[in-house]
Amino acid sequence: SVFFYSKHFEDFNYGETHPFKPSRARLVYESCYRYGLLDAEGVEVVEPLPAKIEDAGNFHTAAYLETLAAANSGCFDVLMLAHGLGTADNPIFKGVLDFSLLALGATLRGVEMVAGGEAEVVFNPVGGFHHAGANHAEGFCYINDICVAINRLKALGFKRILYVDIDAHHGNGVQDAYYDDNQVMVLSFHQSGETLYPGTGFENEIGQGAGKGFTVNVPLPEYTDDEAYVRAFNAVYPQLAAAFDPEIVIAQIGLDTLKKDPLTNMRCTNNGYARIISAIRQSSDRIVALGGGGYSIDDVARGWTLAWAELNGLEPHDPLAGLVGGAMYGYDNIGGELHDEPYILAPSLKRGVDSFVDAKVDFVRKNIFPLHLGAERNSLS
Repeated sequence: SVFFYSKHFEDFNYGETHPFKPSRARLVYESCYRYGLLDAEGVEVVEPLPAKIEDAGNFHTAAYLETLAAANSGCFDVLMLAHGLGTADNPIFKGVLDFSLLALGATLRGVEMVAGGEAEVVFNPVGGFHHAGANHAEGFCYINDICVAINRLKALGFKRILYVDIDAHHGNGVQDAYYDDNQVMVLSFHQSGETLYPGTGFENEIGQGAGKGFTVNVPLPEYTDDEAYVRAFNAVYPQLAAAFDPEIVIAQIGLDTLKKDPLTNMRCTNNGYARIISAIRQSSDRIVALGGGGYSIDDVARGWTLAWAELNGLEPHDPLAGLVGGAMYGYDNIGGELHDEPYILAPSLKRGVDSFVDAKVDFVRKNIFPLHLGAERNSLS
């Protein structure tokens, strides 16, 4: 397994008031190191090299990349707005292209290592930029490393690529890129576009043409808790993943579903999140995990530490907790808390959440499952 980390991620800053903090990577790295998850047998920490701008050209347009290169100095030109650059979400900052290419470099190296059999699992915590379009920046995302990576895999001859996205925001950039493609299955579990940016990812968006049934959306309501999220995930993902039988899984494992996240309205904890990561790991021998969103920074560090443990079948061990006699693993440990405390949703809210989730899952199972599983295997039990 390979964990990608570079101290140079911290060289870049979207702006003091911007919620996206590249420095999250260092906190995750330090947390994984503290809990003994980076010195385990078979685990390697790799410093990524920046991708070349030509690599990004297998998805992005030349005009967009030229504009992004011009923005790298940190100087704004009003013409950049046509490509989504210079907005509040996607500010111009010094090194914006350099940062994007470093993040892309980690993702591409990870894909190459997994595709080539050098690693079963890789994790790039500064990856998963699922909103960027071929010709524009959007939603904190400048270069869509996911689409560049998928296109690289297709060029290598991969024909069954499964992309699963558990970020609270719908990955509209990835969906748009493969909406008519039957070699890429795009599954997304996210807060409904009725209540959250980017306002897409409704259950009736199922792909078109050859790609019909290969785009799968499970929108979730505000106040979705662990129980509802895990139930929705387990009702859809394992069966479709098994039917599709992917050669490789790319997972965007954003952590903005947590109840403390300032940009979203869900009520999940990292306990349910860890169960979902475990289910993703069980679905394939080849996993490329990418960070994505998450804006409650300490919570992201703890959650991604748990994710790395789940992806590798490791149990975190906190030496500080051991020294003072606390539990070594769990939300009640004294030396450093990894697991969140369980969160119980008020019954009045829970009924509405469950009803909403059940309706979306039912739609997917009735309209998409028969396309992959056959009607006779589509049991709702």
